[in-house]
Amino acid sequence: MIPARSRTNAVGPFASSTPETRGIPFDYAFRYELKGEPGNVINSVVTVSIEATFTALSIGYGVIPKVEPIVFGPQLAVQFIPTVPRTLSNLEIGEILRGLPNLVVTSREFRNETGVEAVFKSGLKLNPQVADVALANNGNATLSENVLSRLFQVVGPPSDQIQFKYAIFDEGSGREFQSEPILNIAGLGSANGERPFRYFAQPIVFRPRSTIRMEVTEVSDFAGELHVSLHGYKQLGDSNSPTAVGSNRRGPRRR
Repeated sequence: MIPARSRTNAVGPFASSTPETRGIPFDYAFRYELKGEPGNVINSVVTVSIEATFTALSIGYGVIPKVEPIVFGPQLAVQFIPTVPRTLSNLEIGEILRGLPNLVVTSREFRNETGVEAVFKSGLKLNPQVADVALANNGNATLSENVLSRLFQVVGPPSDQIQFKYAIFDEGSGREFQSEPILNIAGLGSANGERPFRYFAQPIVFRPRSTIRMEVTEVSDFAGELHVSLHGYKQLGDSNSPTAVGSNRRGPRRR
């Protein structure tokens, strides 16, 4: 039996840490404003802190859509009896569709599409600002003209439609970590939660003060915020950092 003092719970990249060094989880994050302009190139850089070497184990990403909601209300049928109160439950599908704009929608998410096309391709939902009012009494609450005029909202395209290319560089050493920019679907997966990250075949080590540059090229017309993270750890106490055991943090002694 192994003595209790000899046991360890350390696993993964931190198992090799000696008493003089200590691995702590750490992520470096990159943020991009996607304009929805295919071919647009955006660069972002981070500098590894002086305290320790950073080892990147994997890369992941997520997106926040920039949605410009299209709010509309139904166009009520003329023949409908005026004395009958209008509720969500007695609205007809034809009244809802007639309420959609007939002009081409100018919102970036529905480029060159009519209101009807946008609804049938992406869907519609109740406007969150009046949803509680419309759903009161199981959808039988009387709706005022103000509520009816903004009852619905066109749903934006799903975020998994985003496409971009990315490339990683170590500016200090001049290293490139790909032969050419990689398409996000091929290298990371989709943004809908189906493998939106990947492990590197070999951990990438960045020395203190290293500058990491990540270049993103927009491919789709998706507008919003793109967040990319390098997941890894810092090795405190490394001989190449100020946290090394025995290092003189106060600087050289004066004579």
